[in-house]
Amino acid sequence: MITFKKCEETNLDLLHQIALQSYNETYQYLWMDGGAWYLDKFYKKEIFKEELSDSSIFYFLIYDEENPIGYFKLKESPIEHYSAKECMELDKLYLLKKYTGKGIGKTVMNFIISFSKEKNRSVLWLKVMESSPAKFLYEKAGFKQTDKYELDYPQFIKEYAFILTMILKL
Repeated sequence: MITFKKCEETNLDLLHQIALQSYNETYQYLWMDGGAWYLDKFYKKEIFKEELSDSSIFYFLIYDEENPIGYFKLKESPIEHYSAKECMELDKLYLLKKYTGKGIGKTVMNFIISFSKEKNRSVLWLKVMESSPAKFLYEKAGFKQTDKYELDYPQFIKEYAFILTMILKL
């Protein structure tokens, strides 16, 4: 059974470990350096700790029975044409590789949509790499692409540099 637990600071080590493992399993192919530059810049434990104390950011661990299998991060964040009060951004959603392709993503999306509605949000939005298989999960959930641009990070493999913005009206 898939369950969700809101992260607290006491979950920091587990959250950080799952974040690193799931990112490495998912996106190594994007990088000439295996993602080392990106992880050093955006996945420092201190960043997670700081965000866990921010009341506009919500981290959840995803469990299969008692086993932590992934996590997601939601934040109250505006997007063009909508205010922060209307919007929830799905900033991160990762499952450990052995749990992908089993329908768990749909269960996670249903939880995220319900949580966003409980927070009185009318728009859920995200950014996803164009090359990511997760794009299809979002499309199935009803997200529509609104933008596409190229990321310009050091060590990024150019052919994979496109990222999409997608919106779901709730």
